[in-house]
Amino acid sequence: MKKLALVLAFAASVFGAEWLENYGEALEKARDQKKLVLVVVMRQSCPYCRMLIDETLPNKAINDKIESEFIPLMLDTEENPKQVVASRLTASAVPATFILNAYGETKATLIGYRPPMEFMRFLQNE
Repeated sequence: MKKLALVLAFAASVFGAEWLENYGEALEKARDQKKLVLVVVMRQSCPYCRMLIDETLPNKAINDKIESEFIPLMLDTEENPKQVVASRLTASAVPATFILNAYGETKATLIGYRPPMEFMRFLQNE
């Protein structure tokens, strides 16, 4: 849990968006703010997850899009497995990115790392 907290603190300082780590809280905020939920399921030991966090998510255009249209949620399969189970999201690999409506229904799924331009296309086509 400590590692994920550090990642989320770093994410907030670099990206500007407040990344949550609680599935229920993210859905509640999405309903209140009439936004979608962007879920990144990752693992600290995964090099492609690190690339997503270090290279893709800090991109200004991506960060602006996330802040304006999504409630961002990061779930670590090692640090917080109960939240991953609670979300009922399943992925064949990590990182896995999901776009959910405010009731937890999956609208789009992206498995694996994507560079900024490809990730932005995913966000735009939700």
